[in-house]
Amino acid sequence: MQADAKSRPGGSWFRWAIGLLALGGAGYVLLDLRTEVAELRRQNAANDAVLQQVLGEVTRIRVEQRADALGPEGLLKKLRTYAPLVASARVPEPDYLFARRELDAILTAFAALGNDAWKPVTDRLTELDGEKDYDEARYLLRAAMRIDARAGAEIVKNVLAGARLPSPRLRWDAANILIEMDRPLAQRLLRHIMTTESSRGANPDRRGDPDVPSPAMAATTATGFHNFVALYVKSDDPKLEETLLMVLGRAEHDVVTIQECIKVLGERRCERAVPVIEKLYRQPPGQVQNPLFLNHCLTALHLILGPKARPFLEEALRSAPSDLVTNHCKFLLGELAAK
Repeated sequence: MQADAKSRPGGSWFRWAIGLLALGGAGYVLLDLRTEVAELRRQNAANDAVLQQVLGEVTRIRVEQRADALGPEGLLKKLRTYAPLVASARVPEPDYLFARRELDAILTAFAALGNDAWKPVTDRLTELDGEKDYDEARYLLRAAMRIDARAGAEIVKNVLAGARLPSPRLRWDAANILIEMDRPLAQRLLRHIMTTESSRGANPDRRGDPDVPSPAMAATTATGFHNFVALYVKSDDPKLEETLLMVLGRAEHDVVTIQECIKVLGERRCERAVPVIEKLYRQPPGQVQNPLFLNHCLTALHLILGPKARPFLEEALRSAPSDLVTNHCKFLLGELAAK
């Protein structure tokens, strides 16, 4: 018994030593495994890059073989053929899907050609009219971005600014291209547009980004400026709420643009917008009691304030200018009562 008692401390230390060795071994194996995984990921990324190059080259050859001309000119000819097909509602779905696949292949082929395709693409862009040749131009802008991301972004930037290929539709498409391929640039440009333009065009008294050129008259539209609001929201700019609040405070904006800003701020539960929205409800743009506009204001206040919106909704119900507004007030108050 005495021998067993004396041996216990030594046995305990022995077990501790074995445990530490096991942990050390496991740590070494884990470190080695992480190193191997990191190396495999690096090799996989390198392989993906090679596969993309091979895919681009194979796609280029396939597309060229189906065109009368080879190289960039052949791709440009194919692009001119298929671009209108994806924009027309009259094109049957099978033809539309085929045209989409062909255009994707053409863009991949342009990327594979690289610098050899840059001049033909940019030369063709100088020949186009932004409005009349909209279908072709929007895919050539994508091709330019695929060939040279930095130089292509400069072209797309000037289109979005309205200084090149002036066309409202093409500006909106340029915004989508930059949101997809250069989001920070898209955020900066769309913020500039929201703070310096309106449905009346560019305001020379508004100071924006000095690096952004002024839009041509043909690039502005009296009826579609609100589309920039949706695109700006899509860009997810960190200064989104601040910018939209600025828009709400400016008299030059049309009702639809203001309405879109109110809708977005309501969905984002922006508490800073509450006093502005309440004022706009009581004093709508142009002093026109548009039921749709008023209901958007009420919905936004309901989303932002929740139960705290009850007093304002009850007041709005008492003074509602139309049945549409009355019914909407009752609906929102009913939702609050059900919670």
